Amino acid sequence: MKQDFRLFLEKSLRESQPIIFDGAMGTMIQASGFTDYLLPEELNSKRPDLIRGIHEAYLASGANVLTANSFGSNGIKLKDASFSAAEATTAAIENLRSLIDARDRSRFKQEVFAALDMGPTGQLLAPMGRLSFDEAYEAFKESALAAEKAGADLVIIETFSDLYEAKAAILAVKENTSLPIVALMTFQSNFRTLTGSDVETTVCYLESLGVDALGFNCGGSLEEAKTLAKLFLEHANLPLVSLPNAGLPVIEKGQTIFKVGANEFSKVQKEIATMGFSLLGGCCGTKPEHISALVQDLQHFSIPKNNRPSQRRRSSLCSAEKTVYIDNSFGSTGPVIIGERINPTGKKKLKEALLSNDMSYILDEAENQIQAGSHILDVNVGLPGLDEKEKMQEVVAALQKNYATPLQLDSSEPEVLEYALRYYNGKPLVNSVNGKQKNMDDVFPLVKKYGALVVALCLDEDGIPSTVEGRLSIAKKIYAEAQKYGIRAEDILFDSLTLTLSSQQEEALVTLDAIKAIKKEIPGAKTVLGVSNISFGLPRRDIINAAFFSMALYAGLDACIINPLSEEMMASFNAYRTIAAFDDKALHFIETYSGTQKISSSIANKAATKEDLSVSKETEQKSLFAKDDLQTIIIKGQVDKAESCVEKLLHEGKTALDIIDGCIVPALDIVGKEYESGKKFLPQLLLSAETVSKAFGLIKAELAKTGIQDEAKGTILIATVEGDIHDIGKNIVKAMLENYGYEVLDLGKDVSAETVCDLAVEKNIRLIGLSALMTTTVLNMEKTIKLLREKEKEMAGKFTIMVGGAVLTEDYAKTIGADFYAKDALASVQIAKKIFGK
Repeated sequence: MKQDFRLFLEKSLRESQPIIFDGAMGTMIQASGFTDYLLPEELNSKRPDLIRGIHEAYLASGANVLTANSFGSNGIKLKDASFSAAEATTAAIENLRSLIDARDRSRFKQEVFAALDMGPTGQLLAPMGRLSFDEAYEAFKESALAAEKAGADLVIIETFSDLYEAKAAILAVKENTSLPIVALMTFQSNFRTLTGSDVETTVCYLESLGVDALGFNCGGSLEEAKTLAKLFLEHANLPLVSLPNAGLPVIEKGQTIFKVGANEFSKVQKEIATMGFSLLGGCCGTKPEHISALVQDLQHFSIPKNNRPSQRRRSSLCSAEKTVYIDNSFGSTGPVIIGERINPTGKKKLKEALLSNDMSYILDEAENQIQAGSHILDVNVGLPGLDEKEKMQEVVAALQKNYATPLQLDSSEPEVLEYALRYYNGKPLVNSVNGKQKNMDDVFPLVKKYGALVVALCLDEDGIPSTVEGRLSIAKKIYAEAQKYGIRAEDILFDSLTLTLSSQQEEALVTLDAIKAIKKEIPGAKTVLGVSNISFGLPRRDIINAAFFSMALYAGLDACIINPLSEEMMASFNAYRTIAAFDDKALHFIETYSGTQKISSSIANKAATKEDLSVSKETEQKSLFAKDDLQTIIIKGQVDKAESCVEKLLHEGKTALDIIDGCIVPALDIVGKEYESGKKFLPQLLLSAETVSKAFGLIKAELAKTGIQDEAKGTILIATVEGDIHDIGKNIVKAMLENYGYEVLDLGKDVSAETVCDLAVEKNIRLIGLSALMTTTVLNMEKTIKLLREKEKEMAGKFTIMVGGAVLTEDYAKTIGADFYAKDALASVQIAKKIFGK
């Protein structure tokens, strides 16, 4: 019989009682000694007694939440299986549900819930990979529907390393079931996910999607788990979950062993509970004894209420890699700039770029604004004759692929907003809603569903009021309507509307006074203005704009929609931040303006003759920051510019080899160093790799023309070992090795030891790369290495073997007989250079 996990969660939080999750499933299957299976999910039908026995052991340990054997039960992972994801999920939940319902309640007195374990697809989503958001969504939807029908009480979305994929899973569950969601990400030793998200952004992103609890699972050492816990507590509002591994694995007597015992594990988890985490359990390597020790240690324990996450009154938005806070109040992060230039109104060149699909121009506009200091970029693509919905998604996808800056989605069409919101990777800002009832009915459901911030215009069916009281009244009406949807004041940016001095001079101060009134009367709400409309039709617009901007900031303006390429506007902004003590010790101001001179009157007068300062300087802006040399293009990942730049270099007389040795390899080395130092993350690494691939297309053609053989530096064989269907890491390694000029023979995933050995011998391979993600498949990696070593005896040479994967360490790699441990794709490149000498 299904039970209400949300009610239990609320009760436990109210009473400060911890909720205990179970431990590892794979570890227990491995410990059983049963090996006659290809995928763990098939055991739900093949050996239900084994799976139920594991569940019963965790039940006896005192766990409240038992997790189904369904981690890989999605249609993408099970594409080649003899059973469907729905069948695997149904069997997994039915095994668990029947055990829970039939338990001896006099013996097992704790509340117990059945959880669907929803793991990732094992593939990178576009644009980093080939799997589309919709394909991932459909795979998760199938599992979620089957789980609810079979009797699941909740869904644990766990071990995700890509927030975009987690979004697909969360939406699939929320849109098709009523099941509560616990969302858990896994982090690397740098406390970022594989795709570059830090804890701050993870919290902002997941909370915006309306999950019931969030946190982390799997990962590295218990010390790292404690650090992660502290980071989550700095940012979270929702209940927090800690499911770490029992330390790092080692190999002993052919078995994967986690050496952290039950008492040590429980001690660390109790520390994390004391910090303020309410939901605790285990991941890889944890067994019933670990959970039993945790239950005993927390038996009479209360989570300190003062330590638990509290409702922070923050206004935040994010991309997948970066979080921005909006708050112009003392002691906060300060006001932010919203770059206004990706909007075709009054911009002939941008109109042409949108109509001709010139994405390079749009990306240059974005980069110029980011370099100038924009914290957020407005994106508006509304043009007659253009499919706004498709173009908005296309531009947003390109911007997110290239830059981490969060976006403001700007459209008056609800269907355009919904499409953009669904596929946006992060928590965006929506522009806009207003006080008209139909508009609120259209926009607020979207804002709530996708967890966005929203700009609220102080106008309604009667237009824009001419008084402070009138605009405040509309703001209150909008807020009252927003509350019906559960939208917080902190997620609304009220726009008191900037009217032109030339026609409504007396209302400029009304706009500023309305900012103060709104912030006073609606605590937590933020304000936003499009500033430069104030000067329309006047000479020397820069003077009026800068003065009005400074007055608005002093009135409490939180978000400023301006042209960040206007030096006068940015000077006003930077000066205000310094005077208001947002710029600590004036360090940014000094760095920006030390050694500079004021703008000359001649330049200012020249600028003032432009029709509109906020949209002028087209030619200057295009070249202000962007450089067109190939190294820079590769480092920035400017895919669309790669071919034209190579053509230019060839036309100038550079040879193909000159370009490879003088531009491509040095650029890749710089990208690699920035990746290793934490300045770049996986999306940027792959974007640079894609840029190189584009450049190589022309270079290879040029080599063929000149008769020079395009010889590889060496041939490398790579494979994901038998039983493991995760190949994200392997595919990244392949991309990087190929870009450095190596030929890569990719055998794919779930590859037998015999297949690897046969091809290695046939092709006389010098370097072999093996990948495994799961602890249960590392044994097959060891088996493959042993077989390769046996084959060496029949050969004159020796195989060099490098291994990688989430559960591996340097010591672990040596234990199983590997020559090298590749912690990431760039490490594999360094190993290849060492082996081949080039």
